[in-house]
Amino acid sequence: MNPYPGQIWPPRRWPYHPQSDPRVFAPFYYAQPYAWPVPQDHTRSQSKYPNLNPALAADTTLIRYDVRKAPCDGILLSTAAQLGPTPALSSPSSAIRIISRSFPWTLDIPAPVTCIAVFDGLYKMLQDPLADSEWGIVCTLDKSRRETIEKAAKARSERDKVKKLKRIDWLGDMTAFKGLEKDEEFEKKRLLPEMAACPETWVVKFGKS
Repeated sequence: MNPYPGQIWPPRRWPYHPQSDPRVFAPFYYAQPYAWPVPQDHTRSQSKYPNLNPALAADTTLIRYDVRKAPCDGILLSTAAQLGPTPALSSPSSAIRIISRSFPWTLDIPAPVTCIAVFDGLYKMLQDPLADSEWGIVCTLDKSRRETIEKAAKARSERDKVKKLKRIDWLGDMTAFKGLEKDEEFEKKRLLPEMAACPETWVVKFGKS
């Protein structure tokens, strides 16, 4: 699912601002989004995932983003201006696949894969309605998950006035983006039989919002 087919995140929505968000580390080269790979930055600890943009990596990201909000509302303009068109990966890839232990869906984002495409893809996927079959499984097999969904849906519907259950309700109050990481064992277990594997499969982590 590419939020903006055939183009990167439109720069005009995020006017450049030289002042970075003080809550997020944004290396000097982020203002030049296509200069990847970049010179080694010795001011920060190095990620276990050198192929992944440090703004997305679970062990280096300092971005504070609540996936209940659209990126244009949940990420500061100065941060988005620096990260928006920046590639998510240092090497060319036809797509990136995102899975999670926190939800049961698979998100495929085709090239060009930018940082904002990842955030926007997650947001849009989680805004989809919860399917009847998914709710049926929850009601039958997972009482605690049902209670989590119902509690989150009640709080959300008071804000957006949408009474239908949404995928975002599945997360309860664990909606803070905590980055992407690699887990090959979980990736193999999670792959649907007969489904083609994606070399760039990443596991997204969430924390309490």
